[in-house]
Formats: sequence, C-alpha cells, structure tokens
Amino acid sequence: LEAVLGRLVEDKFLGFLDAFKAKNCGPFLQTTDEYSLKHTEVHMQYKRLFEGRIESTLKQLNVSSSDFIKQVVEKAQKDGQYSDFVESLSSVEDFGGFCQMMRQTAAEK
Repeated sequence: LEAVLGRLVEDKFLGFLDAFKAKNCGPFLQTTDEYSLKHTEVHMQYKRLFEGRIESTLKQLNVSSSDFIKQVVEKAQKDGQYSDFVESLSSVEDFGGFCQMMRQTAAEK
C-alpha cells in the first residue's frame, strides 16, 4: 500500500491534478443542479488520468484494486495526510462529488 500511495500522492502527480483542476474548473462555478456535456467531458478526462495512474501502479506492484481501495480507506481514517487523496479518489467515480470539488477549486481561485 505504501508504494502505491506514495506513487499516487507524489508531488508531480498531485501537482498535475491540481493544474488540471485549475485549468478546467471555471465552467463549474456557474452551475446549479444542471450540468452540460462539457462538465461530463471534463469528468471523464479526470477519471482517465486518475485511473490510468492507479492501474499502472497497481499492475507494477501486483495489487488488486479492491485490496487497494480497502487499504486506502483504512489509511485515511488513521492518517489525515491522505484525506485530499481520498477526496480526489472518491471524485473519480462520483460525478456529483467531482463537480463539488471543481466548484470549490473555482471558488478558491
């Protein structure tokens, strides 16, 4: 788990995710409960980025995705250092959570 999390939370990847969010967050600030195709496309791009990184790392380390998710949740409950990562990981699958994260990013700019 430490090797997987270490690779996923390393500065370059988190910086890349932050840059992606900053670049693409603008349209999310003006939304209410309705989302456009653009919002869905941005979510799919984010999902591909995250999943690609996770899949390649898990494959290299021969770790199943279900084991990884279980261990990440346990680690985040014990160590606040991983809370941002868990939020990002959750937003990969949860469109509503992703939109909320993007609105928050836009509001902080």
